[in-house]
Amino acid sequence: MTTTVGRLVVAAMMTLAPLAALPAVAMAEELRLVFDIPTNHPRVPYFTAMAEDVARTSSGRLTIAANPGGTIYPGFASIEALKAGKAELTFVNAANLERLDPRFGFVNLPFALDDTAMAQPAARRGVVDLLDTLAQKQDLRVIGLMRGADQLFVFRDKRVTTPADLKGLKIRVAGAGTYEDIMRRLSAEPVVLPIPEMKPAFERGALDGVFTSPGAWTSQLGMTAPKATHAPGLMMITYVLVARKDAIDRLSTADRDALLAAARANITEGWARMEADDAAILKDMAAKGAAIVTVTDLKPWREAVAPVAASFSERFPDIWRDFRAQIGADRK
Repeated sequence: MTTTVGRLVVAAMMTLAPLAALPAVAMAEELRLVFDIPTNHPRVPYFTAMAEDVARTSSGRLTIAANPGGTIYPGFASIEALKAGKAELTFVNAANLERLDPRFGFVNLPFALDDTAMAQPAARRGVVDLLDTLAQKQDLRVIGLMRGADQLFVFRDKRVTTPADLKGLKIRVAGAGTYEDIMRRLSAEPVVLPIPEMKPAFERGALDGVFTSPGAWTSQLGMTAPKATHAPGLMMITYVLVARKDAIDRLSTADRDALLAAARANITEGWARMEADDAAILKDMAAKGAAIVTVTDLKPWREAVAPVAASFSERFPDIWRDFRAQIGADRK
């Protein structure tokens, strides 16, 4: 220290050296949060609310900086940024976790996770806990689960009502693994693209359609893709709030509690509000002239993708059992 104040502090410390050490003063800390969701996406306000809650409940000791420097790490690159120490937190499509461990795929299985099950707080907490258990084996933590959407297909000019209508079509999916398995079982050709790459690929004609959320549809494609097909329950995609385990561990108890509580309140417990957001988006798109087909005969869709869940349950029976227990599947 070179300032007058600094010299006085050093002198005081030397004078008090024989006495018991004074308690440490909590230092402010900033956590870097990275995500590839466009800022006009309707889920982004939930991130903002979480960050505001963290700052408020920690009395400003802990803050969250979103995409510092404007750097975007698309898709799995967000996970790599955590692993490399370039960030402490990320919101990422849960499909990207499958590249770390295929057992994470339980959360992406067709006709598995749904709004009925996730309406129960215990089910939401149970799914987060199961994801977190797997994440800790990767030196990561899953501290929040965001409802991405009950996915839908969107097209420029195609009307799809059955799996046969998808045969041979190039369909964008957000990640490898379960997403790809579902598309192939539906006879489509999956094209893995993170959300920042979806719109350019669609505009240049590299895709026949997109498998996405209402939020991405309205914020990225809008009426350039006015045809949509929704097969309810086919795939409930989620976003996970992932943290470096060491970043969580080094926080004080109070600040860690502030972060976990804010993630739970604004992300995991926001499920019903996000469901309502998506319903409003679909209503708005229909009012603008979009043609939305809601599949009523789900039997051929269920039959086509049934091998995806069957294969998972055979490979990972323990995770399959635990997942079904958490969502109360065996009690339905």
